[in-house]
Order: sequence, then structure tokens, then C-alpha cells
Amino acid sequence: MIRARISTVVTLCGALFARTGATAPGVAAAKAPSDEQRIAVAIEKALQRHGAEVHRCFETALADRLDVAGKLEVEVEIAAGGKVKQAKLLNQGSDVPAALSACVLASAGHWTVDGVEAGAAVVLPFSFQGQMNQFVVKAADVPERGPAAAKARGGIKVGPPFAVKVLADAVNLRAHQVSLTLLTVGPASRVAMHRHPGSAKILYLLKGRARVLGPKGTPPETLVEGSAMFLPRGYPHVIENMGRQIPAVFLQVFTPPGPERVYRDPTDAKGRAEFEVIRDPSKATLPDSGKALVANVAAIPALSAIGGKASVRILLDAKATGGDAMALSLVEFAPGAVVPRHSHPGSTELLYVVSGGGTITIGSEDFPLLAESVAHIPADQPHAAKWNPTEPTIAVQIYAPAGPEQSFRVTGAAAAAAEGPKK
Repeated sequence: MIRARISTVVTLCGALFARTGATAPGVAAAKAPSDEQRIAVAIEKALQRHGAEVHRCFETALADRLDVAGKLEVEVEIAAGGKVKQAKLLNQGSDVPAALSACVLASAGHWTVDGVEAGAAVVLPFSFQGQMNQFVVKAADVPERGPAAAKARGGIKVGPPFAVKVLADAVNLRAHQVSLTLLTVGPASRVAMHRHPGSAKILYLLKGRARVLGPKGTPPETLVEGSAMFLPRGYPHVIENMGRQIPAVFLQVFTPPGPERVYRDPTDAKGRAEFEVIRDPSKATLPDSGKALVANVAAIPALSAIGGKASVRILLDAKATGGDAMALSLVEFAPGAVVPRHSHPGSTELLYVVSGGGTITIGSEDFPLLAESVAHIPADQPHAAKWNPTEPTIAVQIYAPAGPEQSFRVTGAAAAAAEGPKK
């Protein structure tokens, strides 16, 4: 569970009296306790009223990394009616990210502290505790990384050639077997030729039209929405957006993890070693680790699952790729579908919801899992799900290593056999 711990009302009152000239606790005159109590209640009510906003700021920060922790102090100046006239940051702990302090500051600037006289300055100290784990992240909460932002081209301001969000890795979801990023390539832009010496990769195109160029002499591969491409370890490739008006949006899966580190820190030595930019594409050669492969969802037969309440299209698995590093499927759950509690021995699961949503139960806790969110389910972790009762849910399902997806082939074959031969 995500928890934001806000300092006690007593601490807040102490800060208030220090800055308004009121008598401090312990040296109060006869009427001071009632004043202290009145102000303490006012601040406590304000914290209760606006605590969800602070919690949301913390949740957003945790989407990027789990080790968010530390203290910050915000001073708010009270105007008529208890409304905050302005808020400013007084102190920020070294482990508190700037985005978190900016979010809390923006929130506090709209607070109301009823019962505090106009002109008072109240110092609000906040304390945040790092989390042991989390299982679900919203893509909207994850910061974009990549090349510098907008540039001018022909007098027109354009965005960067590409941007990346690290959705699941060891830093934010403690995913150690596989990592997932969201890659957005701008219109008529590309990611220059590169390779990942130690990791295999899957590209799944969520939006747009793109192509992947390999070494000289290999034909380009065109990707449409719903296409997945497997790139074996060390395969040189260029990712190019064929559209001139809209971005191309991909899921990138790496196993073992490693290349995603360079997005978090371009100077990271391990990340740079696993994301090798090829300066002279004419010298790029095919690796001996396997062949690239493209699968289009439209050409993949659907398999029945959970008693006909879901259909699964296995785009990439060990049989297709020649190795069991990972598998990728597109799953459609019928409205109200229920996935019974189960686990995957030895295999991590990532579930990226494309549309729809529902509730996923991991261990003994329930988590909302909405569109454009990802769930990380560690190997051997029991889990279940209940999907939206009013609309279908479509999700990209990834296993690392591959294997659990084969159960769909078994159940699908059994369902087909039960139906009997087609006439």
C-alpha cells in the first residue's frame, strides 16, 4: 500500500506559533490552550480535507522510483476566509525529488485553513517514507525521458525525435526478470541504429505505422498497430515512424533487463554497455543469436480462455522465437470476466492494459488497473482479477521466461474439441 505520512498537528501548531507571534505551547497564558486547540483543529481539518492531494503527489513520484523518501517544509500565507494566499518551499530533503515538492507546493497553494486569522503564516512539514514494493503504475504518472525537448525546424517548433517512459524495472516495480518501456517516436522521426548486446527485445506497436531497419542487406519490416517484433540479442536496428502527422507508440520489452537503464541515466556505464549506438551502420552485421521475427495480431488465431470469457492471441513464444526468454500475447477479456486466483512458478508477468480495466488482486491486496497502466506480478505470486462489467478489456500480456502462455493452447484445444468438428 502507498502511504504518505504527514507530520502531527502538534508539530504544525508549533510552527504556526513561531511565525505568528502567538504564545508557544508550555508558556501559555490562561487563554492560550483554547487558542492552541482552535488552531490545531483548523489545521487538522485542512490536512484531512487535502490529504488525498498529497497522497496523489506521492503516488505520482513513486511511479518513477520506490525509494522516494524524506522531508519538506511548505510555508503558506493565510488570507481572508482561511484561503491560502501563497505558498513557498522552505526546505527540501536531498532524497525528495523536485517533482514531488513541486506537486505538494502547487496543492498547498489552493488549500483552505478555516479558523486561522488572515495574515498568519503556517509552516507545514511533510514526511514521506520509501515503499517496500508496489505492483501497479499508471503510464501517465511516469516522467518522459529522452533527447532534449522541442527544437525549431524550418521555423516551426517540433518535439524531440523520441521520448521514453520506464514503466517497469528494478527501480520502480522491483522487476528483475524483465523491463518494460513506452517508446514514442515523433512524426517522420527515428531512433538511430543501435543494438543491445546482452538483451533480447520485443517491440509491440500500440499506435501508428512504423518500420524497423536492420543491417545492410536485410529487408525492412513494416509494423502496423497490433504488430510485435522480436529482436534477438545484439541485433542492430533502426526504429522509424512512417507517419508524418502522428507519433508511433511502442511497448519495448527487454530481457534480461539492462538497456532501460540508459534512459534513467545516460551516463550509467551498465546502461550504455547494453544500449550500443552504431555510429557507422554500414559496418553493422547480423548476430548469431537468432533471427528477427514479426507477428501481426490479425494473422494469429484466437484461443479460448477462462471458460470462453477471454480470447488470447499468442504473438511470440519460445516456438516462434527459438528461445524461452519471453512471450507476448494480446488478451481480450469479456465484460465482467473473472480470472481465478493462480500463480506462475518461475515466470514474471507484466500486464499492460490497452483499454478497459478492472481490479487486480495480488497477494491479499486489491489494486485498480485502468487503461494505460501496467501491473507487475512477480514469479510465484498468487493473483486474480475482475474486469470491468460494462466493456471489454484488452491487454498486452508478457511472461519472462516464456511458458505460462502455453496453458492457453491446452485450454483452447480442449474447448475446440468440446465443440466438435466444424461443419
